Amino acid sequence: MNTHVEDVLEMARTWPTKDQAELLDALFGLVSPTGSELEAQWVSECGNRCAAIDSGEMPLIAADLVMAKYRS
Repeated sequence: MNTHVEDVLEMARTWPTKDQAELLDALFGLVSPTGSELEAQWVSECGNRCAAIDSGEMPLIAADLVMAKYRS
């Protein structure tokens, strides 16, 4: 890890949780799409997933089977 990143991380460990959350939100905003761009990406992804389900490419799995797998 870069020393600048390590320094910021070390400082942030001493901050109140609210301040840590604000830093995290600001950093996330630097690397992630926002607003309408994010919404457009989700709409596209949902369309792709629906098409994959409809075509049989992506089978549906019952929620109780999924939960049982991760509970054990």
